[in-house]
Amino acid sequence: MEAAFEALRGALGRERLRLLAAVQYFTRLRVPGRTGHAQETLEGAIRYLPLIGAFVGAAGAAIYLLVRAVLPAGVAVALSMAATVIITGALHEDGLADAADGLGGGLSRERVLAIMKDPHV
Repeated sequence: MEAAFEALRGALGRERLRLLAAVQYFTRLRVPGRTGHAQETLEGAIRYLPLIGAFVGAAGAAIYLLVRAVLPAGVAVALSMAATVIITGALHEDGLADAADGLGGGLSRERVLAIMKDPHV
């Protein structure tokens, strides 16, 4: 029975590392301890992306609803968007800019991919 508890403890520890790695990689939130960059941990972190997305979306929605109660909708939208940009470090906005830049500036597949990989907008 003790071996089963140890196996469960090890599995829960690995899942905790995967969750923290997902938070660390896809947001700018600080996480306790070090998650490392082990391939198994990073590959397993992908399963937590819906949870991370739900958290970011819920934070943006909560800010919108709170601000909308006292200020106009435009201000609430701007603050909500700013909050999600701060939480994610503009990860999605950067990806959108790369895609638009590549699709607008490349005539061949190779050129489009080269433009998208370029870190400069």
